[in-house]
Amino acid sequence: MSQPCKGYKVVNIEKRHNGRVLIANLELNGIGCGLYGQDSNHLKLLVEYETKDRLHVKLYDPNEQRFEIPEEFVPIPASEPITDDMLYTFVYNESPFTFSVARTSTGEKIIDTNVPGMNTLVFEDQYMEISFKLPQDPFIYGLGEVVDTLRRNPRGTFHTIWTRDAATPIAENIYGAQPFYMEMRNGTAHGVFLRNSNGMDIAITPGNPAKLNWRVIGGVFDFYIFLGPTPSDVIAQYTKIIGRPPLPPYWALGYHQCRWGYSNLTMLENVVSEFKSNNIPLETIWTDIDYMENFKDFTWDSVNFPRHEMKNFVTKLHENEQHYVVIVDPGIKIEAGYHPYEDGVKRNVFIKNSRGKNIVGRVWPGLTVFPDWFNKDTLNYWGDMFENWLGDIAVDGIWIDMNELASWCRGECVNDKETNSGVQSSQYVGDQNNYNQPRKLRNSPYKINNGGIRLPLDDNTLSMDAIHNNGFLEYDVHNLYGHMESMITYDVLSKRIRKGKRPFIITRSTFAGTGKYAGHWTGDNWSNWDHLYMSIPGLLNFQLFGIPFVGADICGFKEAVTEELCLRWMQLGSFYPFMRNHNGLDEPSQEPYLWPSVAKISRKFINIRYSLLSYYYTLFYESHKKGLTVWRPLFFEFPLSKSSLLIDKQFMIGSGLLLSPVLSSNVDDVIALIPPGLWYDFYSNKFSYNITNPDGEYVNLSAPLDILPILIRGGHILPMQYPELTTAATKRNNYYLIIALDENEYAKGTLYLDDGESIDVGKNFTYLTFIVNDDTLILRCDIDSPHKKRLCKREENQNEYNNNVYNGYNGYNGCGYSNINSKLDKIIIMGILKNKNIGRILFNGNYIKEYQKQNNWIIDDDNSIKKLTLYNLNLSLNQSWNLTWNSLLLTKKEKN
Repeated sequence: MSQPCKGYKVVNIEKRHNGRVLIANLELNGIGCGLYGQDSNHLKLLVEYETKDRLHVKLYDPNEQRFEIPEEFVPIPASEPITDDMLYTFVYNESPFTFSVARTSTGEKIIDTNVPGMNTLVFEDQYMEISFKLPQDPFIYGLGEVVDTLRRNPRGTFHTIWTRDAATPIAENIYGAQPFYMEMRNGTAHGVFLRNSNGMDIAITPGNPAKLNWRVIGGVFDFYIFLGPTPSDVIAQYTKIIGRPPLPPYWALGYHQCRWGYSNLTMLENVVSEFKSNNIPLETIWTDIDYMENFKDFTWDSVNFPRHEMKNFVTKLHENEQHYVVIVDPGIKIEAGYHPYEDGVKRNVFIKNSRGKNIVGRVWPGLTVFPDWFNKDTLNYWGDMFENWLGDIAVDGIWIDMNELASWCRGECVNDKETNSGVQSSQYVGDQNNYNQPRKLRNSPYKINNGGIRLPLDDNTLSMDAIHNNGFLEYDVHNLYGHMESMITYDVLSKRIRKGKRPFIITRSTFAGTGKYAGHWTGDNWSNWDHLYMSIPGLLNFQLFGIPFVGADICGFKEAVTEELCLRWMQLGSFYPFMRNHNGLDEPSQEPYLWPSVAKISRKFINIRYSLLSYYYTLFYESHKKGLTVWRPLFFEFPLSKSSLLIDKQFMIGSGLLLSPVLSSNVDDVIALIPPGLWYDFYSNKFSYNITNPDGEYVNLSAPLDILPILIRGGHILPMQYPELTTAATKRNNYYLIIALDENEYAKGTLYLDDGESIDVGKNFTYLTFIVNDDTLILRCDIDSPHKKRLCKREENQNEYNNNVYNGYNGYNGCGYSNINSKLDKIIIMGILKNKNIGRILFNGNYIKEYQKQNNWIIDDDNSIKKLTLYNLNLSLNQSWNLTWNSLLLTKKEKN
């Protein structure tokens, strides 16, 4: 067995900025390894104590220019003022150089590069290696994109980061590149982000200790380490540096219907009509590449999708408060007379081959060229193409696909018989930044595990020596292509196409920070039960990656779906952050109205979704503002439960809802882990479980075809609305609250309100907090609202205020958002102790006689717990108030 490489040694070290910055010079510790090339003789170490919970560790060769992601494409965070309560300590060993990061609170080393039997540090031109020591049975999450279980398999597996057009094979690299992981250890979480866009393998190998081994084929080691200590803390810390997701348009939370194969406008109109006649909510209809002329971007098929008729169709959708989304691919067909091609050649905005000519690929329209997003002129080109194409057709959103970048020639279609006079030359212009050095770009010395079988890097994509602006090579920036297209498209939509309104973009390929510009769908999945299940860990992973607006193709994209599978998928899909039914060209139709049973279930569960829209929207606001997730693995909320670390067939929505879907055929129950606490049934609003075991307990939940088990967690308040066929109609309806008290009869919830479409809402928003304590529900404006130093205004005349609130007074914009016309008309309170006798209802401490009529409130006894339902409230959400229920007898004054 060969001996591990000896790595490097520290020759000097310097401390700056009161010790919060360390800079060290390293040199080879003996002869180099020469594993896959010549080792760098000298390295520089940069350690920055950036915040109390974030550490930056960077290793690079100061004598060699290597690719690093430009700051304008993926942000580089700034340090914050130093504090005395740092959550970590950094320690290094001089020879061989290793380092560790330990928690200040426990002394536990969460990062330790001193790993027995492993190379300590390898730094070569096209190969870098470093290892982290892990516990014997590590719990690692992230490292995507991949279709697999939520926990990364620790038993000798490779996790490859390389964007790839592949129809969702299990445990292989696919569309996105996400070099981030979270580890759970002893009830606490930490995260690691490698800011590097080159291809890489992350190998996790068993043992005592286990090992996480980074093998990267370019760039530098640029690590950001996040100390948590909770899982939610880690994601908030991570998204703080890569960029947090914007609020989606409110309508985007509705139900979306799509397929490849809506081949003409009549088919689209019929689908919209069928949803209406079947009374199934439909928010948005989509069109795949069918609408294009010969699959060419920025065109309308003049026969099947006439432009003037498409304008009328979209206008009619908008009149019905519905929306329209279309697809755009990056590949531009090589065709004389085709304006997007000829104009792009003229502007010189396409990616070049190593000879300086436009590199040629092949996708749906045939031979194509591809926009170079690193070229500053491409932004105006892309915007002009959108404006010329759309004109007065008010398309609501853009779906960007094939941006891994996908091309069906290996490397370049230079020998294709169709490469003829239609291909115009366009020379590369610009500084190549020393990237013309002799590297083995087309055949890298180390073969990452691309596709699980070490496929060539240019398999189904461009040649690695293709040249982008500034001399950037495809070898280095391949993983950034979809991210860059998302960023450019966001700019175009927000500033030129839908000025001031939130862009709606769904992308297939992603990188760290893409969530700031686009949502994601998980690609070409399969209509089988395994992919129904795999959608859950897939969506949970993207919560970790800072892309909470994510969904899988409901009922599956490839192969024919069965009635039962589609029914169960519509159930589960009704709770995806992004809900879309989509399938492939040659597959049977799967619109939910095609089966009576699926239509019935779809009506029920989409209505449940729409009743929860305000809850979802608030979660997206908290994701945008605070970096919280929308969907959550159970261990996010219950980190001390060891059993929860393995759960990926259940999930939380926010912190208040636990879902345990059916994921197998011919079953009518689910064995589910119920974490500690009080839990209530969502459908009946009755008490279900009091779990005292801190690890949780497994319970058999009934799940006939019309039920997806949903439990409400004690201590939480859900803002709800009465559902309609569109999100806009739903948003106009009144609210009601479901209050689930915990064992201390306490509960809390939030509600965010704005116009649902503006990028900059200014002060025109409201963030409400509901709190129940001591038999009293309190509504207040949170400190995040514009009026930070005061609660929602109370009228000086308290009695006038009491009556105004009770009667739905809406005259004062006390909480920021002035258009809250909906009222709160019902409150359901679950978990009142049975020994409490509800004798009266008070508003702001005052008895309102007219409300004490018995038909305004009902008490249900449920074993040892009561449920109180208050009807006909008509309460304003524009002002603060409190509502009390208690067992005190009425005073003589109140009786009169």
